Amino acid sequence: MTRVNNESLSMGELSGYIISYGKDPENLTEKVRINGADTMEYTVTNLDSGTWYFAIQVEDVDGLLSEPSQPVSKSIQG
Repeated sequence: MTRVNNESLSMGELSGYIISYGKDPENLTEKVRINGADTMEYTVTNLDSGTWYFAIQVEDVDGLLSEPSQPVSKSIQG
């Protein structure tokens, strides 16, 4: 893993993740903070039907956030 400036980044330097999501990939208004870099999965619940978009950011122990990932989508059937 590397930082934006290409410096090395170890798992021990990560504090957690932020998952942003919403129905507009350009405006992900909902957020979930996951404390603990060892969490490898998370389920977002109570989504109504439609297409939802999700992006993730990594946070290091100094509070620095990565750029958001490219959004991915999931369609929920009602």
